[in-house]
Amino acid sequence: MIEIPEVVVERVAGVVGALALDNSYIASPETIAATGFASRRVATPGATLLDLSLQAARRALDGIDPSSVRAVVAATFSAESRFPALSVRLVFALGLAPSTPAFDLQIACSAYPYALYVASRLAADLNGRVLVIDGDIQSRLTDAADAATSPLFSDAVTATVVVPPSQGAASRFDFLSKASDALACPAAGPISMDGFKVFAFVASDVVRFLRAFGADFDIFVPHQANMYMVRQLAKSLGLESKLVTCGPDLANPGSCSIPLALAASGRAGRALVCGFGAGLSASAGIVRLMDGVAAGVEAENVP
Repeated sequence: MIEIPEVVVERVAGVVGALALDNSYIASPETIAATGFASRRVATPGATLLDLSLQAARRALDGIDPSSVRAVVAATFSAESRFPALSVRLVFALGLAPSTPAFDLQIACSAYPYALYVASRLAADLNGRVLVIDGDIQSRLTDAADAATSPLFSDAVTATVVVPPSQGAASRFDFLSKASDALACPAAGPISMDGFKVFAFVASDVVRFLRAFGADFDIFVPHQANMYMVRQLAKSLGLESKLVTCGPDLANPGSCSIPLALAASGRAGRALVCGFGAGLSASAGIVRLMDGVAAGVEAENVP
């Protein structure tokens, strides 16, 4: 367990794919019942990851002086090009100073807590805000004929504003790596998954991993792998009353399911955020959410 000065989240905004797809056209009733996902959101054909990222960033930064943003961290695995990095392109598109540190971070389902940890260290060192972009267009990396994966994965991007640490209670973070191809994605796709192995990882390793955090927080915000899995996870930990999700209509948008839930819920206070899955890996941390943290979730508005 790593203990650092309190990680503080000022604002979170989310953008989801504009197209709502009915999963009954590809998934069986049994699959829908097992996952809790009757529909999913996907991006329109012309939309890019940069388009959705800019929309989310501008919403999160509304009313904030852009010159106070001292670094950009982008957590994604689905950028249309390997480089330039998404973060570097965002620095230019947002009109930030060319000297702004920017880099991409890739660990799929576990990315958000990793990004918050890194962003908080940067915010402290640079004495300013750090913009964290987390999201993916996953629908283009799935096999449309694969009824095990296509109904699960949706498209969304979030923007989180992290400010320098406060003098409040310390934040605790921890990370878990366990090599496995149970949930994998080659560079050009498609995503493949052994659902039973992933569920077993969450039900055993992730439960043990999260128990070390105790219950000294206000809300529990896990990655929304599927509704049944996250509810069972919360039940195993005795955290049902603290569970916050982004809702079944958004299916599984990847690691950004965590900030999507934060952007929609409006809950302030201390939150245990947890990502888990592809790798297999897990990450978690306790962070503080400022009043007014939720900037909302909207659909992409790409023409």
